Amino acid sequence: MRRILYVVMGMSIGLIIACATAPKRPAWVYKGGAAFPGDEGVYIYGVGVSSKSPNHAAMRERAEHRARLQIARSIKTYVAALLKDFMTDYPDYFNPDAAGSEEYLERVSKEVVEATLYGVQIVDHWTDPKDGTLYALARARKDEVDNIFKERLRMIKGLLLKEKTEEALKQLDEELKKLDLREKSTLEKYFKPAPEG
Repeated sequence: MRRILYVVMGMSIGLIIACATAPKRPAWVYKGGAAFPGDEGVYIYGVGVSSKSPNHAAMRERAEHRARLQIARSIKTYVAALLKDFMTDYPDYFNPDAAGSEEYLERVSKEVVEATLYGVQIVDHWTDPKDGTLYALARARKDEVDNIFKERLRMIKGLLLKEKTEEALKQLDEELKKLDLREKSTLEKYFKPAPEG
C-alpha cells in the first residue's frame, strides 16, 4: 500500500513539475501590440497564426505572412485617418467630390503600406505545445510609417499643385484668346481697311 502511495505522490510531483516548466503562452499571442504598453506610439504590431502542418517551413512562412498582413491593415487604417485629417486641414489641395482625389488617396495609402512592409521585422515565434499552432509576432516602426506618408503626400501635393497650375494656365490662355478676338473685332469694326482698287 505504501508503495502505491509513493508512486502516486511521485507521479503527482512529476506532473506538477512538468506543468510548471511547460512554456507559458506569451501575452502577445492573445493581446497583440497591447502586450507592449511601453511601445505605444513607437511600433505597430501584428500577430500571425498558422495551424500545425507537416511542412514546418510553409507553416512558419504562413504565420509570418499573416502577421505582416495584420500590420498592413493597421497601417492602411492609420494612413486613411491621416489623409482624412489632411484633406480637412487643406481643402485647397483636395476636392473630395473631384474624381481624381479618391485615386490620390488610394495611391498614397497603397504606397505607404507597400513601402512600410519592407521594414517589417518578425521579432518572435511561439508554438503552442498542445496543438502545434505556430504564432509569429511582427512589428514596424511608426515613425517610418509617418516619414513614408509625409514623403508620398509631398509628392502628391506637388502633382496636385502642378495640375492646378496647368489648369490655371489653360484658363488664362483661353481668356487671352477671347481678349484678342474682342480686340480684333473692335479694331475691324472701327478701322475698316480701305478698299483696294
